[in-house]
Amino acid sequence: MSRKRFFGSIWLAAALCSSNASAEDTPAPAMEPAVAAPTDPRHVPKLNIRWDCGECERNDKVPPLIEQAYAEEAAENQARVSDSDVAEVAIVDIRQRPPGVRVMFGVMAGRDRLGLRVKYRDRVFEVSDTSANIVMGLNHLSASVGKSVFEELSTQMPR
Repeated sequence: MSRKRFFGSIWLAAALCSSNASAEDTPAPAMEPAVAAPTDPRHVPKLNIRWDCGECERNDKVPPLIEQAYAEEAAENQARVSDSDVAEVAIVDIRQRPPGVRVMFGVMAGRDRLGLRVKYRDRVFEVSDTSANIVMGLNHLSASVGKSVFEELSTQMPR
């Protein structure tokens, strides 16, 4: 295979990949709902997040990331986060691998962990997640547990 043909093949493959990627990245147009949305959407409680993990190494970016993922999941499910109704959330377990160590050593560096205890009305439950992924760290776990909290709390909300 000649050098010109080889580089032409690589260029063509790259062009095809980039055109497929841009087509996949473009969101599909929103579909019109078949039924009109109710005038009073579901409400879920807002989260009051505090630390309760003893001598753990705290990361101040975690509570806002959990709240953000919770609010995004609520919006995605046509629910509104209440201003007055509150669920008490305690971060009871956290372990974060240093980013450099996570990328260099991956699974050998251990796992990131994030665990929450949620108290809402007369119900107490726990959600947690772990990850040994070299790319996704505590941001991913914060989003995951935020979504899990929404799923748990929304099961007892009116629809």
